[in-house]
Order: sequence, then C-alpha cells, then structure tokens
Amino acid sequence: MYLSRSFRKVVAILMVAIPVTVNAHHTWVVEYDRDDVVILEGTVAEVNLTSPHSRIFLEIEGAEGSQVWAGETWPLGALYRRGLTNGSLAVGDVVRVTGERAREGRLGLHLRSIYRPADDWRVWIGLRQDTGENSSAGIGDGVNQIQLEDESV
Repeated sequence: MYLSRSFRKVVAILMVAIPVTVNAHHTWVVEYDRDDVVILEGTVAEVNLTSPHSRIFLEIEGAEGSQVWAGETWPLGALYRRGLTNGSLAVGDVVRVTGERAREGRLGLHLRSIYRPADDWRVWIGLRQDTGENSSAGIGDGVNQIQLEDESV
C-alpha cells in the first residue's frame, strides 16, 4: 500500500505531539528501605517463582494473630543460579528470612536470605555479597528482629 509523503509527515508529527503514558518498571530501592534489614520466622504459605518478580508468602504468628508477609525477589532464572528452585521450598516449611522492609507500612520484604532450620538449608539471594547474616549460627549484625506484638509493624 502506498502512503503519500505528506500523510507520513502528519502521522510522524502526531506520534511526537500526542502524549503517551509509559509505565516504567519500578526499582526495589523505591519500594524497600535498604537500611531497615529485618528477620522474620514463619511458615511458607505460598511460593510463586516467576518472572519478572518471584514472591514467597509467609504466615507469621504474633500477639495479634496471624499475618501474611510477601517476600519479593528476583526472576526465576536468577534464583535458579543462586540455588533456589521450584523444589527448594514447600508450603508448610518453617523458615527464617532476612530482607529489606517494605516502605509505607506494607507487610513485605525484598528477600536477602532464606534459612530452613529443619535441614539446615540456606540460600543467599541478596543483591550484594553474602553476609552470612541468616544461618544456623544466628542472625548476624545489622539485622533487626521484628516483634510482631509491636504496633509499629
């Protein structure tokens, strides 16, 4: 099909002149506080390893009852390279996780490590080098134990 030169110019001008909404991909630094690294212990409620973001949901028991926290992490391929696969965790597993706490009061973390005491299994999925902060030896420096009875959580 032949389009005249003037028609193509009009289309080009309209493409530039009409505002287009672009949905930018968010960055974890905006949604999570790098300086508020916390640890949670709970039961795996759901494992969703997908792309572009994987999520592991934990049921955490506190004084006020049960809360479900969302642990967000990397895409499936990146997790596989770090040793976390679809067969690594199962619903009902008791785990201890560390991560940067979500901003704006959400019950969420950007996961850094997962530790399952039952078989001493541990995986580091953090952005930086493994700090050893979550292992059978203990929690480690720079990590805050969340007290769920505290109303600030």
